[in-house]
Amino acid sequence: MRRRLAALSAAVLLATSGTLIAASPAQAGKEGCVYQAGHYEQAGGYITGYRLWACVNGNDILLPVSVEHNLSPGVYETVASGEGWATFYCSGTLFGFYRAGSPGDFGIHCS
Repeated sequence: MRRRLAALSAAVLLATSGTLIAASPAQAGKEGCVYQAGHYEQAGGYITGYRLWACVNGNDILLPVSVEHNLSPGVYETVASGEGWATFYCSGTLFGFYRAGSPGDFGIHCS
């Protein structure tokens, strides 16, 4: 019985420590909160970026966020910014690359 308990304890300890090591900084933050970042888009309409800690108690923590247009490799122009959410409204449908909320460019018909 003691050997089983010791083996089970060791397995739980290893599993738990592996999980803690693998957790990203965004996941290892505020207690009762989940880090959220990304974007919504509608071609020819808008791009909304968001970044926040969504908390169970309703006291969400809004973080700075921006929507940026890629003008050329490595050169970005900020077209909208805010706390928690930022929206850029398209005035045309020319194709372009943008980034919003989280790393990584995406292409959309929005100018």
